[in-house]
This record gives sequence, structure tokens and C-alpha cells, in this order.
Amino acid sequence: MTRLVFAVASHLHMTAGAVMASMGAHELFCWHYLLTQDTRAAPRGAQLSVEDEINAWQ
Repeated sequence: MTRLVFAVASHLHMTAGAVMASMGAHELFCWHYLLTQDTRAAPRGAQLSVEDEINAWQ
């Protein structure tokens, strides 16, 4: 739980204390899902080339 609080705090440019004071468990776990969904979508070690990434956004 502590690592999640620090990850959210870093992402939102807040202190860990401010995150703990302003967020409940549900919101923290929603952030956990958002912060980790990219790593679940692509297999480890798979990287897009610059051209593939540009094409994905078009």
C-alpha cells in the first residue's frame, strides 16, 4: 500500500501525506489500475518502433 501511495503522489506531484489525507482506498486502487494497465496490455520486452507508435495514434 505504501508503494502505491508514493507512486500516486509522484504521478500527481503531491506529497504522500496529502494523498493519504485526500484519497480513500477505492480511489487509490483505481489509480493502481490506471498506473499498471499499460504494463499488462503489452508483453514484457515488446516495444513499438517510432513509426508504429505514430501509426497507433493516427
